[in-house]
Amino acid sequence: MISESTLLVRPEHLNHHGSLFGGRLLEWLDEQAYIAAITRLDYRANLVTVAIDNVEFHQQVRKGAVLRFRSMLVHVGRTSLTVHTEVALMPSELNIFEAYVTFVALDANNHPTPVAKLLLEAFKPRAPAIRKHWKVVEAGRLARKRGQ
Repeated sequence: MISESTLLVRPEHLNHHGSLFGGRLLEWLDEQAYIAAITRLDYRANLVTVAIDNVEFHQQVRKGAVLRFRSMLVHVGRTSLTVHTEVALMPSELNIFEAYVTFVALDANNHPTPVAKLLLEAFKPRAPAIRKHWKVVEAGRLARKRGQ
């Protein structure tokens, strides 16, 4: 299931050079990825962001631009899940940014809790659109573990 939305870049989103502030794009990314994740989970799920991988800005964005965010759940672990989000400049559909956002599910005591019991439907990692992301997510997860 793909979650999609569009946002308009307004003057308050710009940095001192007149282009979209990178931090604003990361804020939107986190929010859009969260929406894609939480809509696949029970309403009681408590997700927090633990990582954003592969952050690379490909294109400058100016005032008045319309950005399309396309997010998809691509990985489910024991207590975490990862969403891949692509951001495109519309109407050209030029890909300006993409990243993986990983969330961990927390229980009432803020301890990691299994995600499986929160999923509304079975996650199918064999789907072709998801399979291509699986290795990238696993490599990022292992790299974070080694860094801790």
